Amino acid sequence: MRDAQMLERQRGLALVIVIWILTLLSLMAGSFALSMRRESSVAGALKNNAQAQALAETGLSIAGFMLQHANPKQRWLADGSIYRIATNDSEIRIRIIAESGKIDINAAEEPLLKALINSVSDDEKLRQNLLDALLDWRDADDEPRPQGAEKKQYRQAGLTYQPSNQAFQALEELQLVLGFTTDIHERLQPWVTIYSGQAELNTRLAPPELLQIVGDSLQEQNIHDVYLDQRLAESDSANNDDAEQTDSALGDSEQTYTIIVQTLLDDQATAAIEAVLRIQNQDASLAPYQILDWNQGQHVLTLFDSAKESQLITVQDEFTNNH
Repeated sequence: MRDAQMLERQRGLALVIVIWILTLLSLMAGSFALSMRRESSVAGALKNNAQAQALAETGLSIAGFMLQHANPKQRWLADGSIYRIATNDSEIRIRIIAESGKIDINAAEEPLLKALINSVSDDEKLRQNLLDALLDWRDADDEPRPQGAEKKQYRQAGLTYQPSNQAFQALEELQLVLGFTTDIHERLQPWVTIYSGQAELNTRLAPPELLQIVGDSLQEQNIHDVYLDQRLAESDSANNDDAEQTDSALGDSEQTYTIIVQTLLDDQATAAIEAVLRIQNQDASLAPYQILDWNQGQHVLTLFDSAKESQLITVQDEFTNNH
């Protein structure tokens, strides 16, 4: 009897052990399956992101090629128009802005810089502080303008650096100017350059947003630009003539452009590249273009905003700029 009871206890203990082992194995199997699913998901995401990035780089190469097209009628516009290339499972959007269609913070004169800075604030004192501080940064002297900043003002602000008193070497340097916050810099960055060397804005190539900014501010200053008014009127017309927007010299000389490429896949993978390219068409022994600046990553897809739809040019398979 005692032996039978002991045998029953042993059997019960063995059953418990078996149940625990089975539970442990089930947990291990579930954990392994979950781990494999996660690894598969990560691998898939990496693959899709790599595909999106490859498409963005392809878009950049296409833009470089189309900017040098031998036929001016086939050549892509560099006035902020957005080109759309769609496939079955992805879409590429490419925006090209000639650097001469931006405001050069090294060469632009005070009225043009004021027109731009006026767009970032309604505070007249702040706008004048920003303008004078920018001009003080790039001029060669140490005498501050009435609302500007030189060495003394930077020390008083607790900063460990001082104005360079020379031309800006990079757009990021603008963030160092006293008063230029990250937000202000981000709002100005798309419309400024250090590469054109021109005091005036090329209104034939300026993007619509910058035209509006400059037009509104110059009007407030009672400064009238007949060509700017004409371009603003044209940008509101659905029957705008592409040929009138195209600079006839673009295909025949060295030009510098900002090219923004953004891609979106059906699975929502994204990629973005923003590069500044200098294209040189006169010497066949040189590379077709030189990269002056390069930024890439997965950013907000601004080119896919609904507000940009009116600027889209859908590209056909033969890569023409037919609407």
